[in-house]
Amino acid sequence: MEVFMQRKLFTTAGVAIAALAAVIGASAPVSAQTSEASSGSASPTCYGETCEGLSPISANCTSGSVSLANIVLLGAGAREFLVDHRYSASCGTTWTRVTDINQPDCYYSLTAWHEGINNSTGVRTRTASVSSGDACSASTTTMSKAGRSTRACGHSSWEGLDHCTPWK
Repeated sequence: MEVFMQRKLFTTAGVAIAALAAVIGASAPVSAQTSEASSGSASPTCYGETCEGLSPISANCTSGSVSLANIVLLGAGAREFLVDHRYSASCGTTWTRVTDINQPDCYYSLTAWHEGINNSTGVRTRTASVSSGDACSASTTTMSKAGRSTRACGHSSWEGLDHCTPWK
């Protein structure tokens, strides 16, 4: 029993340290190239600017999408959330996905959004915020990658600060 408790304490401490390091930007991304499967194998229904503002799931952009960057943020009760900057080459779009980490009840949620900056004019755009909520995860609407750098952002209610992935 004592060995089990020591392992549990060590694992919990390690996860907390890794999460804190990620929040302050000291750790590497959780997963550099994870794929995301869509609910079906249908072809995308849009490309580039025609995807602007659509759900990545309903536009069939999630199949084969990859993570460009991600961060772990702490929410209420020091709960952990993965804020993932997703990219679909088949749709030419990016979006932000927020997922609860190790929260079977998904009682707490984290707010996330997606930002873009026009590489020619410097004009910034931002999607409406989403919360992971009862579904344990949520995605923002898509944003065309054409002529833009984009990033994923979230608000750490634990710290009271906003954090974003690097521009990609």
